[in-house]
Amino acid sequence: MANTSLTPELVKLTTELASAFAQSQKVISANARIRLFYQNPEATDLFRKVNEYGEELRNKHMAGMPPSEEEIAKFDALRQNVVENDTCRGFLEARQELDTLLSTVNQYLCLAIEKGVAPTDEEVADSMQQQMSACSCGGGCHGNCEDCDSDCDHKHHEGAEHECCCGGHGDDHECCCGGHGEGHECKCGKH
Repeated sequence: MANTSLTPELVKLTTELASAFAQSQKVISANARIRLFYQNPEATDLFRKVNEYGEELRNKHMAGMPPSEEEIAKFDALRQNVVENDTCRGFLEARQELDTLLSTVNQYLCLAIEKGVAPTDEEVADSMQQQMSACSCGGGCHGNCEDCDSDCDHKHHEGAEHECCCGGHGDDHECCCGGHGEGHECKCGKH
């Protein structure tokens, strides 16, 4: 048995839940699309290029030199190549589906711990909606927007929803969503 703080009963229930997820057609399908992506050199190269250029722009921005309009246009063109590639798009959609599944399960667990009883579907939906609308910077920073400089808004592309997994947009900023384009995962200081 793994070294955890779970009781044997909770380990059993958690293992059953994990097994149910692993056998779920939705999870199997998402994992298949992710594997297809990693087996496709063209798709992984497109993804690598957009990530490397995004990192270059991030570093430039962190050094106090905001990207030029031309650089932003180049990044947008690279990102569009990723979005237009079926394998890349399948990969991004699959990751988003898995992230959504995990977020939903986590929300059930958090509310159960908080309330002392299992929450209803409606309570979970309401709680998730509150988290998504808690941030005034255009996404769900889980209510921790005291440091938000509203820099999110200028990078919302094509209506993609932005969700920040941090308390703001400093060095520990991590976007875990489709913000800044389809499935862009930015682990940066700014956008």
